[in-house]
Amino acid sequence: MSTAGAYLYGFTESSFEPTPGLRGLRGAPVTVITFADIAAVVSQHPVQRLMPARSNVEPHHRVVRQVSGERTLVPAAFGHVGDSDADILAVLRANHRDIRAEIDRLAQKCEMGIKVSWNVDNIFNFMVRTNRELRQVRDRVFRGREPSMNDKLQVGATFEATLAHERERLTALVLGAVKPVIRDVFHTPPRQEKTACELALLIDRARMAEFEEALRHMATLFDANFTIEYTGPWPPYSFVHLRLQLPERLASA
Repeated sequence: MSTAGAYLYGFTESSFEPTPGLRGLRGAPVTVITFADIAAVVSQHPVQRLMPARSNVEPHHRVVRQVSGERTLVPAAFGHVGDSDADILAVLRANHRDIRAEIDRLAQKCEMGIKVSWNVDNIFNFMVRTNRELRQVRDRVFRGREPSMNDKLQVGATFEATLAHERERLTALVLGAVKPVIRDVFHTPPRQEKTACELALLIDRARMAEFEEALRHMATLFDANFTIEYTGPWPPYSFVHLRLQLPERLASA
């Protein structure tokens, strides 16, 4: 039988008081565990491995978003359950300086996401039309004969190199447009072939209007062969640098 533990949403200042009625996983009330000038935002939860099901992930992100809208929050990744409030308190005590520094570093900042994709039916054919070197290799290999496996591999390698070069160029184009108003950038490796770049950007909340203006300018740099999506503002998940040290009694447990 699982015991009652403390589910962790993140770290904030000790003066924070959760909004009455704020509920987390399993509908449990959200509370804080404080030490000195910092606090852990938690709710009671059985000590067990959590599956990333929507019924678990949605309340985690909802609590993180609401708290971040009220105070600076260093968000925790999904799934951290401490054995007890006392264990969370021990983590606060052992990591006080680093948690305090991270709260200060992320104060009044948020994360915005930008994704640029090729809006074309076939990315290979598009690259052939727009890149002379790839077109020449394709024509040499496929013109008037059945290509060998090595020939096909050469075309594939040239296509991958062309794709990588274009991704680098387009990423630089995006960052050049928004660089004056961002604090940091996190690159997400493309998961789909048609993704040109996917970035998380750390910005000051006070500069949102400037950021949106930079986005409008950036959009003018791309034609109809591209789609641009942006999301946010989000809590700065991608920019948390905190690496917690467990107290000796917990690390050896």
